[in-house]
Order: sequence, then structure tokens, then C-alpha cells
Amino acid sequence: MKKIFALALTIILIMTLSFFAPQKIYAQNLEAISDTQEFMDRFLDDCPNRTSFSEDEKRAAEWLAQEFESFGLQTKTQTFDAVFDNKKLTSQNVIAKLDLGKSKQVIISAHYDNLYGSKDIEGFGAEGAYNNGSGVAVMLSLAKRFSELKEEGNLNLDFNIIFLALGGDEPGLYGASYYVKNMMPREISGTLLAVNLDCVGGGDYLYLYCDELSTVHEKYIKDIADKNNLDIKLPPANKKTATASTPLVPYLHYGLNSANIYFLSAGINSANFFSRNWDTNNKIGIVESEKNKPIIYTVDDNRETLRRLYGDSFIKKMNTAANIIFYALTDKDFVKTMEQSSANKPDYKWLVNSSLMAYIKFGLIVIMIAAVILIVRNLNVRYPVPVITIRPTPPPTVFGEEYENKDKDKDNDQKTPFDGY
Repeated sequence: MKKIFALALTIILIMTLSFFAPQKIYAQNLEAISDTQEFMDRFLDDCPNRTSFSEDEKRAAEWLAQEFESFGLQTKTQTFDAVFDNKKLTSQNVIAKLDLGKSKQVIISAHYDNLYGSKDIEGFGAEGAYNNGSGVAVMLSLAKRFSELKEEGNLNLDFNIIFLALGGDEPGLYGASYYVKNMMPREISGTLLAVNLDCVGGGDYLYLYCDELSTVHEKYIKDIADKNNLDIKLPPANKKTATASTPLVPYLHYGLNSANIYFLSAGINSANFFSRNWDTNNKIGIVESEKNKPIIYTVDDNRETLRRLYGDSFIKKMNTAANIIFYALTDKDFVKTMEQSSANKPDYKWLVNSSLMAYIKFGLIVIMIAAVILIVRNLNVRYPVPVITIRPTPPPTVFGEEYENKDKDKDNDQKTPFDGY
């Protein structure tokens, strides 16, 4: 009887503890994010000028730090120097941590600087709504939602989340480069996924780019988007490339043209969200829109133009990006899938191996020489050089008096039978 009573008491105790213990939340239990426009408006109203390396960029960084702190996040500013246009300049990253006491982490990044004060381009005075107020808005919305869930005791993830606002991005991705170079080896190995948000509020379509080759986590994120009826496209099979020197591959395309390239080069799973039209049939490469004029890097990069050209669809794209990320991170299979994707990461470092490049160059030279020889031989067969035969010159012909004298001399020299008598 005592054993039965003890067993019943144990079962009741376990059920009680499980009832009061924090429960893991999953995508199907969560309300969708819908407040990205609010964050875009506040950010752009308070920080319209965020010119890279300027005092206004620094003030924007301070604004973001205060916003992260208001969510209860551990926040610090990472200051760095960069040489640009033969000048030593200073910028800063803002790093905010949602600390859940875990050894692994996820990074969500967006650059916050713009080209407001640059008189060298048409976009002087643009508030940078599309580039990149939209990315910042999504990042802030996610920071707020995860912070609220933690505060409510409804968040029990197996990883911490780092929200990373990158400075000095427009002149050359300086913030991302500095951050990744200063990551500790355990931070790199412990990062499950680095999400980057760069220009997610305009254009015709929202895209997800993960890696040059198909990855486990790309399919996983796309499946989550499809299950929740969230529209996002993967890059087309015929990605347009350009010759360039990158830390990842010896070429460049738009999927690599952001902070994600440094996370990828460090071997970290990456997911880059951006909006454009990469499936265009009218132009080579990528365009913002088939029907609308481009606005990034122009004075028209503002909320008014986004609404006029795209209606509410630019807000829908921002909310879509936020919800795909939110649902993925809170899915029960997230950690397992990211670890599996890391273990099966495609290795194409040989593409940027210096010895390989030297061999390729040597091989190209040999091929070019061989091609020239074949062309010359082919021309000789088609158009043979004529053979000219030089005949010996005959002796000159003698005429007139000289001829007659010559004959007389011959007669005089001729001997007769009567010679000597």
C-alpha cells in the first residue's frame, strides 16, 4: 500500500512540476508579427540621416542601443576604424543579446547606415526607407517579440539570440567584416544560423538566399514559409554572376552582396533576406521591379515612394520576413536542422585556392597558345602559300658587229690541213 501511495504521489508531483515549468513554444501556437511598419516609422522619423562614418550615423547607433535596452536586452557598442577613400574613419556596430543562458546562438543582423549625406550620388537627402530602414524595422520587431515572450516566461529556446545593427556597410560592408573577424572560435562554432536583412521592403518579390549550393536549412526555412502561406522565392537556377574578388568565391551576384558573405566565409549557416526581381526576363542580372523605376540610392528612397509604387505590399514583405524568421526559430526542429545543415555544409573553398587559381591561369595560357597554333595551321591549309621556282638566267644574246667579229675570230682560230707548209 505504501508503494502504491508513493508512486501516486510521485506522478502527481511530476504533473505539477510540468504544469508550472516553462513550455517550449512552437510556430503553430504563435500570433503573427504585424508591427514592422511602426518600427520603420519611428526609426526613420528619428534617424533620417545615417551617412556612413558620420556623427549622424553615431547618433543613429545610440538610438538603436536605447531601443534594444528598452526591450531588456544586454546591449553594447562595438567601435571600429576603417580606411575609406584614403581616410581613416570610425563607425560602430550595436550588439544586443537576448540571453537565455545557452551555449549556442542565432545572429539576426541588419545594416542601419545610409547615404543621406553623400553629394556624389543622386540619393543625397534620401531617408533610406527601402535601404535599409526596412531591414532595421524587421530586426527591431523580432527583438521586441522575443523579449516580450521571455518576460512573460513563455520562451524556452535552446539558444541565445544576438541582434546586430551594422555600421559602415554602404561603403564596403565594414561593420560585418569587423564583427566576424573578432568572433571567438567558440562563437563561430556555436552559431546555429546568421540571418541578414537587407532591403526587404520594396521590389517585386521577397527572396531567401542561403548558399551557393542547396543546403538543409534552406529547404527547412522555405518549407516553414510554405506551411504558413508566406510568400518567398529562392534564387533562380541561372543566377547571374559577375567577375569579382570575394572572400567566398571568385565571382559575385546579388545574393552575396551583403553582410552574409562574411558569415558564409567563416563557415556559419546563413540566410539572407532581400527583395528585388531576380527572375526578370527583360534585363541581365537583377532589378528592383519590372514595372517600377529603381529607387535605392536615389532621393526617392522614402516611405512615400514605397507606398506610391507598391501600396501596402512593402509592409507585407517586411512582416513576411519577420514571421518566417520567427516561426523558424521557434520551430521544434530548428536546432537539430541547423546542426544537420552545418554537418552537411557544401565545401567549395577550392574555388578560391590560390594554387588552383594559378593552375587555372597557366592552363588558360596553354589553351590560348594551342588555339593560336591550330588557327594558323588551319589558315595554311585553306590559303597555301604559292611556291615560286627560280630558273637560271640564260647567257646574254650577242647581236650586230660583235656577233660578226665573234664568228671571224672563230674562223681564224680554226686549223686546216695545209697549216705548217
